[in-house]
Amino acid sequence: MSSPVSKVPCLKLLFSKGLGYGIVAGSVMVKLPQILKIVSAGSVVGLSLMAFLLEMCAYLFTMSYNVVKGFPFSTWGEAFFVLVQSVIQVALYFYFAFSPLLSLVFVPSLAGIAYLLSSGFLSVSVISSLFAFTIPLTALSKVFQIVSNFQNGHTGQLSMITSSMNLAGTMARIFTTLQEVEDVVILSSFISATAFNLIIVLQILYYWNVTNQKKKQ
Repeated sequence: MSSPVSKVPCLKLLFSKGLGYGIVAGSVMVKLPQILKIVSAGSVVGLSLMAFLLEMCAYLFTMSYNVVKGFPFSTWGEAFFVLVQSVIQVALYFYFAFSPLLSLVFVPSLAGIAYLLSSGFLSVSVISSLFAFTIPLTALSKVFQIVSNFQNGHTGQLSMITSSMNLAGTMARIFTTLQEVEDVVILSSFISATAFNLIIVLQILYYWNVTNQKKKQ
């Protein structure tokens, strides 16, 4: 008969799998509040285009790397769903801030790039090199938004729900990565993302009253 102690690793792995699929399920709508907020307001005031673009690239490289490496879907599946929503965010930004035509051209172009990176056409070393950029890309995307919030003195159309879900998701991913994937780069990316997501959530709380006053004006 196996001892309770011997069952601990198995239980932790089972919990990690469940948590991983929970994250994937939640990611289907993680950016929906932000998307709806943009559409409802018909505005991208307070939002950083560079933050959107860099975050989108980070998720694109993350998805491609994991697909090529053949890692379990439960450890990275949210990257696909968040990538799709990130593309929608950028398309909406182009639509409201620049031109509807630019928005229409952007979506199929990005889809083609995603297929190229995930199809195995490029070597694993190239994909791995791109994935290594996810840490600085993620960090920069958050820094652009953090700086934008600070300069504006409010958080504009930034969604508290989406930002909080981002924070919870990256925190949970630290655990699932430690349990299921022996990859220092992936772990480092989630640790750095968690730190920056926390700062953004704190900024939303700090500027809460000012942001609401701006919306009423």
